[in-house]
Amino acid sequence: MRSLSLAAVAAICTLVPALILFQPAHVLSDTEERVHVVQKGDTLWDISSYYLYDPFVWPQVWNVNRDIENPHLIYPGQRILIPSAAMIIPPRPVEAKPALPPPPKPVAKVEEPKPVTVPEAITHELIEALATHGFIVDKNEIGLGTISSMEEDRMLISTGQKVYVTTPEEAPLEVGERYSIVRVFDEVRHPRTDEKVGYLARILGDLSVVAANGDLSTAMVGEVYREVQLGDNVMKHIQYVTWHRKRGGGTEPGIEGYVLVNPDGKRLMGRGDVLFLDIGTDQGLRTGDVLNILAEMTGKPAKAPPEVIGQIEIVIPREKTSLAKVTESSREIGPGARTVSPTP
Repeated sequence: MRSLSLAAVAAICTLVPALILFQPAHVLSDTEERVHVVQKGDTLWDISSYYLYDPFVWPQVWNVNRDIENPHLIYPGQRILIPSAAMIIPPRPVEAKPALPPPPKPVAKVEEPKPVTVPEAITHELIEALATHGFIVDKNEIGLGTISSMEEDRMLISTGQKVYVTTPEEAPLEVGERYSIVRVFDEVRHPRTDEKVGYLARILGDLSVVAANGDLSTAMVGEVYREVQLGDNVMKHIQYVTWHRKRGGGTEPGIEGYVLVNPDGKRLMGRGDVLFLDIGTDQGLRTGDVLNILAEMTGKPAKAPPEVIGQIEIVIPREKTSLAKVTESSREIGPGARTVSPTP
C-alpha cells in the first residue's frame, strides 16, 4: 500500500507542472488594456490592426501614449499601451437639426425612394482610395478654410482634438456642420489641351464645427485616416453614399474620355496602376463601370477599327473627373490615352 501511495504522489508531481505549462493563455476582454513591446518593423497602423482590428484607429493609440513624440518613429523595446475597445471613440454622430412640422397629407399615396446605403466594406475601400490615391478638386472646393492652430501643441492632430480653422470672412463655416480635411498637392493640367483641370488632393479625416467668430471657426476633429497637420484644408464633407457599385447592367454606351495623370507621377502605367480620367458622373460614370483603353491611330487607315490595349474600372467618379484602376493592359498606358465604353 505504501509503494502505491508513493507512485501516486510521483504521478501527481509530474502531472501538475505539465498542467501549468500547457495552461491556455488568458484571453483579454474588450474592457482590459494591453501593453505591446515594439518589435523591429512594427508601426502604429499594424499594432492597431492586430489588437483592435481596425488600422484607422492608430491616432487614438498614439493619443494614449504621450511619451511618443512622432507616431512614425517607434523603436524596438518601446512599450505601447493599447487602449481597450471600450475606450475607442466611435465616429461622431451628426447633430440632428430641429424637427419641422409634419407636411400636409397628400391626396394620393406617394412611395418615397429608399435611401441608398453603402456596404461597410465598400466604404472602407473608398476611404482607402481617397486617402491613398486622392481625387481631383476645384480651387473653389478647397477655399473654405485652412487649419491654422490647435488647442494642444502636438506635432500631428488626432481624433478628439480642438482645432481652429481660418476662413474667408465673408464665408464662415456653418456651426453644427461636418467638413472633410484634405491636403492639396500638384496642379493637374490636361495632357492634350494643357488646360487647367484642378488640383490633386487626398482626404485625411473630418471635423465638426462647434463655433464661428468672423474669419475663425472652432472645430473638433472626428475620424482621422491619415496624419493631419497645420495648413491642411477643409472642404464640403464628402458623402460616400454617392459612390456605390452599380447593380446590374453594363457601362453606358458612348462615353469617351482621356487619361489625365497617375497620382504617383508615373508617365507609363500598366495593370494594377491607378489613374485619373477627365470624365465622371456628368457623363454617366459610376463605381464599377468598365472602359476600354485605345491605342493611337498613327499610321493606320482612317476607317481601321481602333486597337484595344487595356481596360480600366472606375473606382471613384466625381462630377467631371474619376479615379480608375487598370485591370488589363497589353502595352504601357500614358497620359492622354483615349478611353471609350466597350461595344455592346
